Amino acid sequence: MKTSAAKSPGPTQKFRALAPMVLDLVIPIAGFYVLHQLVGLDQVWALTLAGAAGGLWALIHTIRRRKLDVIGLLVVLEMALTVALLFLSDDPRLVAAKPSFYTLLAAVYLLLTCVAGRPLVYVAATPMATDGDPDRTVAYEQAWERSQPFRTRERMVTAAFGLAALVDSVLRVFVVYSFDVDKFNESFLLSQLPGIVLIVAVLLFTKSQIKVLHGLVDEVHDQLAAEGAIGPRPDADQPATVADETRGTNKAREADEALNGATR
Repeated sequence: MKTSAAKSPGPTQKFRALAPMVLDLVIPIAGFYVLHQLVGLDQVWALTLAGAAGGLWALIHTIRRRKLDVIGLLVVLEMALTVALLFLSDDPRLVAAKPSFYTLLAAVYLLLTCVAGRPLVYVAATPMATDGDPDRTVAYEQAWERSQPFRTRERMVTAAFGLAALVDSVLRVFVVYSFDVDKFNESFLLSQLPGIVLIVAVLLFTKSQIKVLHGLVDEVHDQLAAEGAIGPRPDADQPATVADETRGTNKAREADEALNGATR
């Protein structure tokens, strides 16, 4: 049985994975300043419409997948909270602090998956880690069942995302309410910085774990191949052939003769 090589995620896959995260950061910030500074909308409406644009992107992504998962539920909650805040308060700081609500929910969910069930990052990374290859999918699944180091590292990465979301939700509220309303523009911009720094830090940490995780899946893949459950990895070390062994023996003999000649 043959299997395609387990390849690292290509640029297109990486972009698709990071696009929602990048857009969640860029759209609210850019949208607010365009609507408030250039169009002239007041702060509350500018924040609301900019946030709705980001939520709309996430909603479209959910519809395309035809699955209302945790992300989809957070989007629904965000949209409902946005509408409610329009009638409850005209304080832009409250609207700016709104993302902390669903960021906190996301943090709690991420951390819960570390102790119950399978970590969210493990589940979310399946398409990139297996690249649609049936044998690699089996190896990835069995890596969770067989490898304690694999499970530990998957939980570590998921916990890192969860803790980053938790810290971001707290710092966002702290920064927004550390300024008066008349300095809201400055506080809104500053409130985004902790999230950006934390995301970059978590992504760098995740990148440092990918090679190790890949190697752990390779080990399980090789075990399963030896058991005859799946095909071998094309990039696995192949047994030495007779010709290879003969060449190795000849090279060793030549080295011995050269050494003996030098000592005479």
